[in-house]
Amino acid sequence: MLIELAAPGKAHDAGRATLRAVNAVAPQVSLRDAVDFSGILTRNAGAASAPEVLPPEVLEPVAKLANIDEQEEAAAQAPLDGGFLAELEREVRSQQAPAGPDLEVIERNTRMANAACRTVTDYWTRLAEQLNALKPATPSRYVLDGRTVLERLPSHGFRVVPKLRTAHSGDELFESVTLAWRVGKGERVKLLKDFPTEIERLKARLSFAGINAFESQARDPDSGRSRGLQFEFTADVSASVRITPLHAEGKIRLTLLNLGSLERVEAEFPAFAMRVGELDDLARMICGRPNSLLKHAQNIDRREP
Repeated sequence: MLIELAAPGKAHDAGRATLRAVNAVAPQVSLRDAVDFSGILTRNAGAASAPEVLPPEVLEPVAKLANIDEQEEAAAQAPLDGGFLAELEREVRSQQAPAGPDLEVIERNTRMANAACRTVTDYWTRLAEQLNALKPATPSRYVLDGRTVLERLPSHGFRVVPKLRTAHSGDELFESVTLAWRVGKGERVKLLKDFPTEIERLKARLSFAGINAFESQARDPDSGRSRGLQFEFTADVSASVRITPLHAEGKIRLTLLNLGSLERVEAEFPAFAMRVGELDDLARMICGRPNSLLKHAQNIDRREP
């Protein structure tokens, strides 16, 4: 006979008693030998079975919920590529200071510009010797006023003036190279101007031509009244070509002053373009001969007085 052990107060709970039936039983106290019930318990216990596979109608909602969780987690970790905040971030990046210049590129450009100036210096030194011997008369035409025009004057006094500085590294860098000369025959000229506009116009043209004039008040010898302002000067025009290196850009700026007329022309070239062919074209321009020097120039600027 088996005695059912149940917790106090729960004797009438049939459901719970049934669940505890296997584990909560004990043999009746007896003086005889104990009875082995293990076989009975083993026969009555059913074989353990694997859990059945969940039906599709249960698995599908669960899978969807898992996918939603993964998507939300990925969205939380992904960068904010759109929206107003992204626009503000792009605006801040566009306003930030650009990266510093490439020092290697600047050094290479500096070497190229410096080498171009050295080539020009050597060429112009030889050219000045030849032009001082020839004193070429160029087809020049310098208009000082409506009645005074200086034409077909010889060129003389050619000289090369290189200007250098010493860099922090100890290297010598060109700041400019100038080939300067005078155009004229040393003729003395006197001009009389009485209207203020004419006086100012003549002063501007003489200054542009590099002519220093002596100014004095001209008076009538009989009445002593002023006849205007008299200019007296030597009619030699200053002309020059100058090379200015643009070290960081690897370019050179060419400045032409009063070559053939009262005019200042500026143009830029790549430093590597200062080769013998281009320098020959520049020499032809100085001599007043046909040339194509400015055909491939950049940023050409012309000014007149």
